[in-house]
Amino acid sequence: MEVRLEPAVVRGFRFAGVAAGLKSEPGRQDLGIIVADAPVAAAGVFTTSRVKAAPVIVAQEHLRSGRLQAVAVNSGSANCFTGKAGIRLARASCAALASTVGCGIQLVAPCSTGVIGHLYDLDKYRAGIADAAATLEPEGLTDFANAIMTTDTHPKIVSTMIGVGRSRVTIAGCAKGAGMIEPRMATMLAFIVTDAAARPPQLRTMLKNILPRSFNAITVDGDMSTNDTLLLMASGAAGNAAPAGRDLQNLEKAIGDAAGALARELVRDGEGASKLVTVEVRGARSEADANKIARSIANSPLVKTAFFGCDPNFGRIAMAAGKAGVDFDPERLDVSLAGSKIASRGALNVGALAGAAARMKEREFDLTLDLKMGKASARVTTCDLSYDYVKINAEYTT
Repeated sequence: MEVRLEPAVVRGFRFAGVAAGLKSEPGRQDLGIIVADAPVAAAGVFTTSRVKAAPVIVAQEHLRSGRLQAVAVNSGSANCFTGKAGIRLARASCAALASTVGCGIQLVAPCSTGVIGHLYDLDKYRAGIADAAATLEPEGLTDFANAIMTTDTHPKIVSTMIGVGRSRVTIAGCAKGAGMIEPRMATMLAFIVTDAAARPPQLRTMLKNILPRSFNAITVDGDMSTNDTLLLMASGAAGNAAPAGRDLQNLEKAIGDAAGALARELVRDGEGASKLVTVEVRGARSEADANKIARSIANSPLVKTAFFGCDPNFGRIAMAAGKAGVDFDPERLDVSLAGSKIASRGALNVGALAGAAARMKEREFDLTLDLKMGKASARVTTCDLSYDYVKINAEYTT
């Protein structure tokens, strides 16, 4: 099974993206919708921030039934920290899409992304919904993905196909996010659809199982958004029977692979990023210990700036591992960076540093630590910290 970085038609779903005038840049697509031919099984995961955006609160309410028929996403305004007015706006946005496509308001999930503390123009939104509904098409995923971007440099889209029973099913998805990407859960916004048949409890279990190795295994800057939303929907239009046993496992794996590919694309397009780095910690006593060390390294500004400068600075790596709050013996530690073992049994291998520095000039490389304390491991994908990250975020609202 191959996951492609391209769109695909998923039976039972149509997509659109339009310029509704919600952003300051004239003509830029800023409102996207997904509409299913009928109510479909759905599940979602949302930010765990105590500061939740209004659309997150409303979408969580609507998902309790395990069914959706439409999704509306605007960029330019997060509709967060907007009080009761924000909740009313999110509900009115659902009503606008529901009345346009002919479904119940409770079957619409609203999503927003952009600047916190601002409301968007509801009249422009309603007009945009009408325009988007008029342009819905099965091939419209790219337009939808473009409409939900903020600081992203390009749309992030994946697709794949697998056999489930006697049916051939398609999985496709897209995501937006380049900053405020940190686990629990870290997507900013992501949407995965399939024409396979699956029940809502099965979709919820899938999300629980695939998150630890996809959207919850990435970081750009250690900050978590107020609007993070991941939605998974299954139309059943492929005609397969409800999956069970091996078929269910294969479907979960395929959706997980698609989610993993999207997650890596989020980090690859991290604000100002020039490196994609996978940090792996092996030989830990527990997966929790391995995860703590991997995250400590992946989120360290000093380590990330060393990645940017192609500097195999073992001291920064050791510092970040040591502060993670995990008990390990530094004298057992082996560290490999970009294919070069730069430390063995707690001692620096000076002769390996030049080779590591040369390979760190590549777009992607790995950093592996072996604690030699147990059999558990964890992986976190991160990026470097560049001048452009500071520039982008210093000028974000101006």
